[in-house]
Amino acid sequence: MLSHARSMGVLTLILVCTSGCAEDPQVAKREYVRNGDSYVAQQKYREAVVEYRNAIQQDPRFAEARTKLAETYVKLGEPASAFGEYVRAADLLPDDVVAQVKAGQMLLRGRRFEDAKSRAEKALALDRNNTDAHILRANALAGLNDVEGAIQQLEDAIQMRPDHGDSYASLGLMQMARGDKDQAEAAFKMALGRDPRSVKARLALANFYGATARPKEAGEQLLEALKIDPKHLIANRAMATFRLQQGRASEAEPYLKVVADAAPDDAGKLALADYYAATNRAGEARGILESVAASTSGNSQAARLRLAALALRDRNLAEANRFVNEILEKDPKHSDALIAKAQLQTNEKKLDDALVTLRTAAEAAPENARVHLALGGVHLARRDHAAAMAGFAEALKLDPRLIAAEVELAGVHLASGQPDRALQLANSALQKNPGDADALLVRGRALLAQGKTVPAEQMLKPLAAALPNDAKVQAEMGRLQLTKGDRGAARATFAAMLETNPTNIDALTALTRIDLSENKAQQARLRVEDAVRRQPNNPGLLVLAGATYSSLKDHAAAETSLRKAIELDSSNMWAYITLAQLFASQGRVSEATVEYEKAARQQPRSIPIQTAYALLLQMQNRSAEAKAVYQHIVEMDRSAAVASNNLAWLTAEEGGNLDVALELAQAAKAQLPDNPIVNDTLGWVYYKKGLPALAVPPLELAITKDPGVGSYHYHLGLAYAATGNADQARVALGKALSLKPSSEDTKGAQDALARLR
Repeated sequence: MLSHARSMGVLTLILVCTSGCAEDPQVAKREYVRNGDSYVAQQKYREAVVEYRNAIQQDPRFAEARTKLAETYVKLGEPASAFGEYVRAADLLPDDVVAQVKAGQMLLRGRRFEDAKSRAEKALALDRNNTDAHILRANALAGLNDVEGAIQQLEDAIQMRPDHGDSYASLGLMQMARGDKDQAEAAFKMALGRDPRSVKARLALANFYGATARPKEAGEQLLEALKIDPKHLIANRAMATFRLQQGRASEAEPYLKVVADAAPDDAGKLALADYYAATNRAGEARGILESVAASTSGNSQAARLRLAALALRDRNLAEANRFVNEILEKDPKHSDALIAKAQLQTNEKKLDDALVTLRTAAEAAPENARVHLALGGVHLARRDHAAAMAGFAEALKLDPRLIAAEVELAGVHLASGQPDRALQLANSALQKNPGDADALLVRGRALLAQGKTVPAEQMLKPLAAALPNDAKVQAEMGRLQLTKGDRGAARATFAAMLETNPTNIDALTALTRIDLSENKAQQARLRVEDAVRRQPNNPGLLVLAGATYSSLKDHAAAETSLRKAIELDSSNMWAYITLAQLFASQGRVSEATVEYEKAARQQPRSIPIQTAYALLLQMQNRSAEAKAVYQHIVEMDRSAAVASNNLAWLTAEEGGNLDVALELAQAAKAQLPDNPIVNDTLGWVYYKKGLPALAVPPLELAITKDPGVGSYHYHLGLAYAATGNADQARVALGKALSLKPSSEDTKGAQDALARLR
């Protein structure tokens, strides 16, 4: 037993040691690094991050801890976090070549090419013969579009170290960028020749073969890489992707399982879950994701996002919201979670809320291309096509490889009457992924909009055969068949669509038009009523029902359907127009005007009521009164497309300010880019302003959307004539006369034809 004095001495010694250790940050930081190293050895990377961060808290200038922290973030698959630590470590180690190169490589990944080049030059100033620094500078030059300079840099590196395989592999990439496939292949093979057991070299050569449409050779190189290292993560990922691209999904699973077992922080498990979800094995996907979400893994939030996506696919909105909200409670500015939340809000028709959510995401992550892609999608759903175009363009600017943004942008250009630009974007997307179905569809639609029926059919026919259940593809195929005059084939196509989805608006509209043109109105009525029973609150179906009832002279049913459509969607232009036409056909315009005038006085800020009132005034040629109401509507809401369009038309027709008319027509076009009336108005205003070349595209689009309106053909004929296209003008004017337009347009078409003879 220790004496009291002895006990006090030991206690004093312990206290001194403890106090000294606690007060010595140099000792503490080394201890934290040793702990971090121990966790890395055990592949406990998240715990290692905590230890390395503790070391940095003791000494913010501790470069070794920052470097190890960066390397751990790389192992965790978190390059954004690694980026800052590598750069800070390099700043603390200005004479360390390796640190400068590592920082430069991370800058390169972040597309900060000028900064990466500066780091490479700093490393080369320290060691002129450092091959990695030469490769870094070459890649930075390539990013700055100086491919020739990059190639020269790599050739210099090869002269210094002809045994370094990475230099040849990088040279191959540069030769590919220059378009010299033969030289590129030679460089890749030289890299492999320098080290036949280099997995990296074989992967580079496999990638080259894949990019040059040589799948057999690509597969052979991947197999050889896996023979060298069966557990190599990148090689297994590459082989899984290769099998999926070949349509051999079942053969991809073993490689993904290797990745799932070996990849750090559950990143591989997410890839395997994605595979299961894509191959309709949702139960297995959910099991993996729930396990990752419940762990302390760095990918637990990513797992929750995937679980939300699965719940959304199953239409379980409550569960999807729960997963997303769990993420946002911990991190309110988690950009991917905010994107998911906006998607859920969009599904619930809460478009204004979705817009607010995505603006928050854009503030938090302004360089996240997916945020801007989602923003474009919400703007498109809100019919703000100008803003949608800006969103998609920004996404594509931030990530030129984002095919979805390119395809969406092409679609908006197409809807805006710019098929040439849409075709360019679709072709660009197909260069990146020749099999992208959405890009193929947009390309086919653009060709059809240009009147190129044969190439459009060559594009759409195989796509329709490959995707028999894709409604968008089948609808476009049906429109192509109608354009060719093959009603029987079109009827069969649209009928097959209804078997899959009895409320598909495209198929119902097309079949109704075919039925009405063949005097089968009762058949059309029964079909539309069946659809409305299935979805009684669908505004599009209600407008279609109203038009069908009107054709059958069932005015009461037509009015009921159209009023309900307007109540559900106050921006539905066709609902107003069809209702006004219904009143006119009944000789009730004056009666309806009195009714709407009362309602307009009671609800002066109701866009639907004010618009209906102005339409009725316009139908009675009370233009001055109609213009005043339209002006009132536009002042309340600049996005009121019906009012903007009609005010533009009246202004142009009555010799008003054409610049104002053009601004109004363009505003309407931005909201309703596919509407034939809106496109006819815009084209006519351009024609009146003496800009016939600009008038032609929207007028052509109006006819594409509704070819049976004589005034559209008359306006297009005048525009063709003004641009010097006499032959096309004669065809258009002749078509206008065959459709018996108004007496004024008939005389105008006859006079124009006489001038062309």
